[in-house]
Amino acid sequence: MQRSWLAGPWTVLLALGAPSSTAAQEGQPVTLSLTAGPSAYDLSGTGTSFAVATQGAWELLPALVVEPGLTFFGYEAQFADRVSYLFPEVSIQAQLPRGTVRPFLGVGGGGAFVVSGEGETAGTLHAVGGVRVQLDPRWSLRGELRVRSVDPWVGNTADFMFGVGRRLH
Repeated sequence: MQRSWLAGPWTVLLALGAPSSTAAQEGQPVTLSLTAGPSAYDLSGTGTSFAVATQGAWELLPALVVEPGLTFFGYEAQFADRVSYLFPEVSIQAQLPRGTVRPFLGVGGGGAFVVSGEGETAGTLHAVGGVRVQLDPRWSLRGELRVRSVDPWVGNTADFMFGVGRRLH
């Protein structure tokens, strides 16, 4: 696996963007989510596979969210080789500031790290849109579409994710 010059800066961005426990204590809500769903891809082969992700939505303001996340994605490449990726990413999102149903839109970037199979480490860019539905003060549901460009603009994925979230405070 070849290391990219992008790996260092993205690691620093993820560390800086990760919500801290003090943020939750200071009134800036942090919600941890687990999502999963189908992912259409056009990488070294095309098709649909499965992705699973965890995100930490950190509400800086009621309408502004910083969200670091980590997605695991595996697919069948050309010639029946199996490739698995980890996508650590950070996005900035605007969301409806009030109410039980909060639609959101955002953009971000990160990295694509090959954990098995043939491939190279590369950068990613993404756009995300979805909805968070607050069930009670702690629990929420979430649905999103994340369109990701891998090694911009060589390949892409489109993750249709659904899951559950839990507010930390």
